[in-house]
Amino acid sequence: MLGGVGDLVDFRARLYGCLARRADGLFELADALVCAGGRVGSLPGLSLEPEFRRGHGSVYAALARGRVDETRLRALLLEVAVAGRAGMVWFAGDVSNWARPEAGCSPQRLMVHDKSARTAAGHPVTPGWPFAVLTALEWGPASWTAPVDLARLAPGDTLTSVTLAAIERVRAGWATLGRDEPAGFVFDSEYDLMALSHHHRGGVHIVGRLRSNQNFHAEPAPAPPGTKGRRRRHGDKISLGKAETLTTADRRVHLISPRYGRVTVSGWDRRHRRLAREGYWSGHDGPLPIVAGTVVRVEIEHLPGGGKPAKPMWLWHAGPTTLDLTTVFAAYQRRFDIEHTFRFVKQDLGWTMPAPMLPDTALRWGWVVLAAYTHLRLARGLTQDLRLPWEKPQPPQAMSPRRVRRDFRRVRALTSTPAKPPKTTHPGPGRPTGSTRPPRPHHPTHLKNSRRGTKPTTPTR
Repeated sequence: MLGGVGDLVDFRARLYGCLARRADGLFELADALVCAGGRVGSLPGLSLEPEFRRGHGSVYAALARGRVDETRLRALLLEVAVAGRAGMVWFAGDVSNWARPEAGCSPQRLMVHDKSARTAAGHPVTPGWPFAVLTALEWGPASWTAPVDLARLAPGDTLTSVTLAAIERVRAGWATLGRDEPAGFVFDSEYDLMALSHHHRGGVHIVGRLRSNQNFHAEPAPAPPGTKGRRRRHGDKISLGKAETLTTADRRVHLISPRYGRVTVSGWDRRHRRLAREGYWSGHDGPLPIVAGTVVRVEIEHLPGGGKPAKPMWLWHAGPTTLDLTTVFAAYQRRFDIEHTFRFVKQDLGWTMPAPMLPDTALRWGWVVLAAYTHLRLARGLTQDLRLPWEKPQPPQAMSPRRVRRDFRRVRALTSTPAKPPKTTHPGPGRPTGSTRPPRPHHPTHLKNSRRGTKPTTPTR
């Protein structure tokens, strides 16, 4: 596992090489972000940190006119994420929304989910930018993840297309690193697991959560000799929400969990859904494919808080080989670590704190935040536990990102900075006296519909 000063120095040098324009400002902005104490309140406030040797105008100039070589940065983050790991590595994908309800002049906003927003009908939706994040998971009692990919969903994109592109990028980088074992990807129920499994059949493991209102079919029994007509494509049906339709499970395992008590995991192998020509499959040529995998039911004794679960949880697995049910259940449990990463980068590092007008600026700031988070992950074996009086001591590898950040300024002093010092400049003449600027155009908010495509709404002022 990484954790030495040399690894951190090497990462910082290679990160600087991924910044194609305004590299010094972007690099020192990441340094100021990771060294700042407490929650980040504003972008100009980062210019007051000693790590940022430029004026506050350089913060905005770096984000507005800088450029990040995303291909090189993705390759660097993937290499750092899997370094020192043997065997299969699991990745988790999820979408985090950046609410921009009052930014009528910001283009390419979509209607996104935001708990703090309420429409007249009471729905928690608001205009904003959705970002798809892919992170490498750690197989242990920690809340750390390793972000490897970031992409914004534009009005013409779908979650399936963006996720497929991210998996392809990881697979390409995986092969470049010389890794021949298949990787695992775990998702929640809003993803089209059948499309992901079909597109990457035989190449990766796909695990995700299923909605309980879905139906699955077994392979059809062989037709009796002499039977005429086309062979059946779908066998016996099981409905996840109807216990009376469930047949005897092909596999079953019993576990004892400190969080859930007695856990029973059952699996039905070689099951598939009857697909429909909608969404991802609307433009498919020829007969719809048979996407076979394992349907997994998880029954727990109690919730972590002591309550009783309302119903079983259903999972899906498809891949080049059959995984044991314990691994499938454990992989989905580790997926929730990405929620800890989202909370930290939003609340402490201020990912959604700025109010940029352009989505490209927001994406550039997102890469800076992920680079700062990677600094902390590499430095957790070098920091001292500056715990508060009411906090319990923790070993270095078990410390949370917030604790590692408290001592990162000292760790940074052990490394060098590839950023060049600022040059002496003089303020420009500014806007000519008496000149005016025309009003900025307003852009519509786009609504997404899987069947009818994307359509714009009335511009929001």
